[in-house]
Amino acid sequence: MTDKSRINLSQFSPSRAIWPILFGLSIVWYMLYSDLSTSEFAIKRALGKIDWGLSTLGWLALALLMMVIRTVAYMWQLRCLTDRRLTWRACLQIMLLWEFFAAVTPSVIGGAAAAIFMLVKERIRFGKSAAIVFTIIFLDDVFYLMILPAVSLFVEHGEIFAPLKGKSDVIGASMIAGFWSAYGVTLAYVVFLLFSLFIWPQGINKWLKRVFMLPVMKRWRRRGIAMANELLLSARELRDKSTYFWLRAWAATALAWTSRYMILNCILAAFAPIPLGWHEHLLTFSRQAVLFMLMVVAPTPGSSGVAEAGFSWLFWDMTPAGLTLVLAVLWRLISYYPYLIIGVPVMTHWVRRVYGSDVKTA
Repeated sequence: MTDKSRINLSQFSPSRAIWPILFGLSIVWYMLYSDLSTSEFAIKRALGKIDWGLSTLGWLALALLMMVIRTVAYMWQLRCLTDRRLTWRACLQIMLLWEFFAAVTPSVIGGAAAAIFMLVKERIRFGKSAAIVFTIIFLDDVFYLMILPAVSLFVEHGEIFAPLKGKSDVIGASMIAGFWSAYGVTLAYVVFLLFSLFIWPQGINKWLKRVFMLPVMKRWRRRGIAMANELLLSARELRDKSTYFWLRAWAATALAWTSRYMILNCILAAFAPIPLGWHEHLLTFSRQAVLFMLMVVAPTPGSSGVAEAGFSWLFWDMTPAGLTLVLAVLWRLISYYPYLIIGVPVMTHWVRRVYGSDVKTA
């Protein structure tokens, strides 16, 4: 194995995940401990009032099913974008590893670089690999931006942020400001990708190279020019794709994200004091749009702490008294922690499949 391969392979060492995992778990444990120490009796009383009947268990089973559908949708998306070059097995491994790297790094970093590397190792050209990853990021961000305006047609704007009025002015104002800042940055990034990939790729490539050639950009010059070239290669790969290709890719993206949102809807429905109607489900969707946007810019690995706290602030009025943080942790146990558990064995298996059984990952 070449030295360069060893360097690339080092990022797939399971030992690299230990500290991010411990960091995330410590934040969640601290929040749970603080909540239990101040309201242990209220939590026990709330748990005692839950009817663990078919309705509750059925909604929880549906939440798990949504997790499975989300996984299959991402596999379908990857199969579509790779023109079926990858097997379903390879798509599953890459998707799980991408989610794993997103879970052990801040959301703003994610696992995009690792995803490109994995696709290249699956014998897909670098330009096509970059195009696939940039396309997934573009489609995900478009869904981020569209879901709130779409749901807002049926839900009043004041209802979305209503729970923050019960919090301190600092928390409420900070969350609203953080959401709109993240929304603006994401919108700018989508516009940038739109021009870079579809409208004006050559011009954006030249403009980026000029920017990164400035003396003040010397520190980021190498990575910046590499990114500019990756975007241009991606644009060339995507320019001749058919309408059918884009419809399939968007359908897979929408299915994956709708399933992801429905996990939280199912958990709330399982424990709600009264059955949730269509309005409450749409309201939950709209608040999740705010929550996920805040998670995108969270500085912690996998948005640990930010996700749980954001859930507590945005959904306390839709959960039984005393169970808000407990349900936040349950939501993360279903939608986040499985990737931390599954990621390491999948990583080891993928590395050995791609590099050979004699390769060490630690």
